[in-house]
Amino acid sequence: LAQRGITREVAERFHLGYAPRAIGALRRHLEVLGFDIARQLEAGVQLVREPGDEPRPRFRGRLMFPIHDARGNAVGFGGRSIDGSEPKYLNSSESPIFHKGQLLYNLHAARHPIRKAERVLVVEGYFDVVRTVAAGIEEVVAPLGTALTVEQAHLMRRYSNNVFLLYDSDQAGLKATFR
Repeated sequence: LAQRGITREVAERFHLGYAPRAIGALRRHLEVLGFDIARQLEAGVQLVREPGDEPRPRFRGRLMFPIHDARGNAVGFGGRSIDGSEPKYLNSSESPIFHKGQLLYNLHAARHPIRKAERVLVVEGYFDVVRTVAAGIEEVVAPLGTALTVEQAHLMRRYSNNVFLLYDSDQAGLKATFR
């Protein structure tokens, strides 16, 4: 975070965290909180690769970004690799409450600023949102590692008819903009 100019204050504002590499730590912690392994598997925070394998955390050794629905309920996570491992970004799996094509990162916090500014700025990813908000521009959201969907466009339109795409000018960003 320091290398990207993200202060502790900004990290706390976005509730950024770290998922440790230890395999059993999350499972034990969630069990203490009353979430049995079946519930953890259903929520997608644990996964079993092969039948009979020990459940493993979906996110290990990653910087974590909580993802909220428009009402502010935490419904999933985005995890960014910090050691160069692939995939670079990993989102929660689809679940009854998490549909990445129907959510926008930071919409819960940006709803009122969007209405006030009469515009919504769409950037590519989590860090783009965090840095833009840290710079004082709060009407900003990002899709969740997917191309912008029709559902996400309808979601933004609830708050403003003025949508500005601020994607990177690299090949992927240009392709996404024209799509």
